[in-house]
Amino acid sequence: MNVLTGSISTYVFTMLHGRPAFLLLFRAPHLPHAGTWQAVHGMIDEGEKAYEAAWREMREETGLVADRFFKTDYVESFYSETTDAVHLVPAFAAHVTGAPGVTVSEEHTAYEWCSLDETLQRFVWPSQREAVRVIAEAAKWWPEIGIGLAEIRGLRDG
Repeated sequence: MNVLTGSISTYVFTMLHGRPAFLLLFRAPHLPHAGTWQAVHGMIDEGEKAYEAAWREMREETGLVADRFFKTDYVESFYSETTDAVHLVPAFAAHVTGAPGVTVSEEHTAYEWCSLDETLQRFVWPSQREAVRVIAEAAKWWPEIGIGLAEIRGLRDG
């Protein structure tokens, strides 16, 4: 059995009434994991850093630009029988102001902004639920950030 890296997750959130709301994307019917609510997921391109991939994938899958971007202290892990490997996926968090409209990519058919409780109910995988818990805990003192997130500065498109 192998350990594989090479993909990322980005959890886009906003603060509404002092609490985090998370962007959930509904997976298109022609793709693996169709019909599930997800965060932004994607692959790291050759020569790209994980946080650069997380930023790029967020832009590609949502059309949004974050005003603050963070690495989390959480790494998703899961076993896949298809690859016979344990996958390690770093989780990132992207803050946007308000609950803006989203331009979904061909990978998704819908989006919704959800409270933490709604997000926990809709996410299928435990690692996704744990990632949003870490983000919500760190965002309790917004705009200050608690333990669990560290801001990455200087990311821009182009």
